[in-house]
Amino acid sequence: MAAAALPRAPLAVAQQPARAHPERIRLGAFAVFGLFAALHWGALIRPARGGDMFLSLLFALAGGAALIALPTRWPEWQRRTAAGVVAFVLLILALLVAGVPLRMLGWHQWDDLVSGMSQGISSTPAITVPYRGIDEWVRTAILSGGTALLALGALLAFWPRRGATPGYPIAAAVALGTLYAVPIVEHGPDSPYFDGAVFCIVLAGFLWLERVRSDQLAVAVACVLATATAGAIIAPRLDRDQPWFNYENFAEKLQPTKAEAFSWTHSYGPMTWSRDGREMLRIKVSVPAYWKATNLDEFDGVRWRTGPPSRDAPIQPRFNRRWLQTIKVVDRGLRSTQFVGAGDVRDILPGASRLALPQSDGTFVTSTKPLRPGDSYQALVYVPRPSDAQLKRVNAAYPGYTQDFLELRVPLRGSSVGMVDQATGRPLGSTADIRFAPYGTDGGAGIVWPSGFGVEQAGDKVMADSPYAQLYTLSQQIRRDSKTPYEFVQAVLDRVQAGTAYDENPPQRPYPLASFLFDTKSGYCQQFSGVMALMLRMGGVPARVASGFSPGSYNSERKDYVVRDTDAHSWVEAYFPPYGWVTFDPTPAASPASSQLDDTGPSPNGGPTLPPNFSGRLGQSGDRPFAAGDPGANPAPTTGGGGWKLPVGGALVALVALFSAVMLWRRRTPFATLSPEVAELQRALHRSGRDPSPDVTLARLESVLGGSDAAAAYVRAVRDRRYARSTTPPTSAQRRALRRQLGTGLGLRGALRAWWALPPLPPGALKDRLRRPYTSK
Repeated sequence: MAAAALPRAPLAVAQQPARAHPERIRLGAFAVFGLFAALHWGALIRPARGGDMFLSLLFALAGGAALIALPTRWPEWQRRTAAGVVAFVLLILALLVAGVPLRMLGWHQWDDLVSGMSQGISSTPAITVPYRGIDEWVRTAILSGGTALLALGALLAFWPRRGATPGYPIAAAVALGTLYAVPIVEHGPDSPYFDGAVFCIVLAGFLWLERVRSDQLAVAVACVLATATAGAIIAPRLDRDQPWFNYENFAEKLQPTKAEAFSWTHSYGPMTWSRDGREMLRIKVSVPAYWKATNLDEFDGVRWRTGPPSRDAPIQPRFNRRWLQTIKVVDRGLRSTQFVGAGDVRDILPGASRLALPQSDGTFVTSTKPLRPGDSYQALVYVPRPSDAQLKRVNAAYPGYTQDFLELRVPLRGSSVGMVDQATGRPLGSTADIRFAPYGTDGGAGIVWPSGFGVEQAGDKVMADSPYAQLYTLSQQIRRDSKTPYEFVQAVLDRVQAGTAYDENPPQRPYPLASFLFDTKSGYCQQFSGVMALMLRMGGVPARVASGFSPGSYNSERKDYVVRDTDAHSWVEAYFPPYGWVTFDPTPAASPASSQLDDTGPSPNGGPTLPPNFSGRLGQSGDRPFAAGDPGANPAPTTGGGGWKLPVGGALVALVALFSAVMLWRRRTPFATLSPEVAELQRALHRSGRDPSPDVTLARLESVLGGSDAAAAYVRAVRDRRYARSTTPPTSAQRRALRRQLGTGLGLRGALRAWWALPPLPPGALKDRLRRPYTSK
């Protein structure tokens, strides 16, 4: 058979849709597909947000219906403008349903909106799903991804097109498929194979239901069900223990390159570590406080460090409900085994992203893995805020367990070096534990024997021989000159600040705190808090150093405190019965702290009014992060989290690729505008490699196929039906003859190609063609 190509213009004719209103059928299929995928997305958050996703689906359906209803008689620019308005409204509704406050949609609030969404999105690679945390921006970011995909799917499915059925169903299917696939990847369903089969069915219905004629519906449903069943049977056998692509490991590379880890133990060395203002925490609270990570309650002779639990059970101070509050903490850049709280942490409330273990000093630590960016929790904290008048009336009736906070370990020097434990006869070694008499009682300092059997009243001699002799003498002098514990504490605070200066590169000495007030007279918050705590214990007031962060800067729009690495800080807590541990900060206000706090003034940046009795002001960050190369400086681990940015990004790339491929395919395939049988004939010639030349008409093609009368009769029937001279389509015999003619001379390969080019019609198709004659425009 000679090669020829059908002319396109003379054969062009309107194509009859399989349904009268395919876009309406697509809208119904979109509702089913969207509901199935939306409920899965809503389960990414606990408690599940299926109701919000259903509301978003209703808005998407309304938007799709509005696009369908656009009059075709409108000019193209008018239809596009109306569609743009629908898209804008859907975007606004998607953000509102996701939880974005209405006030943030105003142009003057866009900075806060972008900042909040960026915070939520950047935290998603490290979170564990379903997300049970309290970070509202993480919840909003997750939910807005689903609402945006629903809106995008509706716009793609029903976008107006010139002279064609609205929408791009394949691109819309990619958007809805992403809406289903991301939750499945992040948090697998209870019945993955059943869910996969349902997904197969709703996807097939969305893509093909509008194209299926009523007489083909039963066969189409049977084929889809058979395919879904076969997939459900085969899938478990293809499921391997190891993933084909470990997306979780890959997602770790998308996370921030560094999570800051702090070593809270004092060092008193130069502050050389880089502080770039990186955000560490977001804390939502009604009354700000110092955010404590740990207590440094043991002095080892040189520095303050975290000590063992107290030997006696602590007595709960007098309870004042006004000092109890719940804080909401979101980790933005901190790697820590300590839960950052405030004052005395009573409980880490259910829903925390890490299991919390209580410590005897009113703090909590993680059970295994540290907190990392993306984690969040709520803590019930008790921060005593007694007034000055209340503190002045406090007597010195300290409970027994506070004896541990009246002890210091000091180096033995001079005649004290040879001292031995009176109970065991063993030498004390290089240091001795000294216990000081509580404020308001008589008696000097005593030596606590390592054996635990008694206290020897020889501590004054040891202190006189130690590097801290001058500091001890000063403390005793201030004690004698004061009348109450509170007056003594204030006098010590004033003396620590008198004649000293803030310096991040202080001179180095073997005993930094011993020389701070009398030699170097410069330092940062570690020196100021460390020497004040020493003097309070020497004077008989239980004291300890606390390390963590200053309150940070208040964000009036989001109503939370932003805590940065420059807010790392140390301060002093002194015990006042019956109130408990009260905060004092001796670091001078001249320090370049990012947030400063005076006794009763308003919070920085217009936050809530600050509580009284924060005696002194905040200093600069004082706790040194781990050095470069230390394991503590590594990025926070992400096991169990995985990120959804990777699959979403991949899906968007796939969407663009599929859309481009569809558009290229439609340009290469000129059959969409032809009547069904003319299009089928041209497609058969094209697939069999027998494209006619452009000047060949149907009449000419009939003569070209002269090798078979039946094959020529097929073309004649198509031509007669094309020009309305007959309503009879080609018969099955004529179809078989043309198929044989297409494969003639090409062997087995040609025969197979002919079957692919012109496959047999399914039963009933011929009768259906007889019932529906062609009509042209």
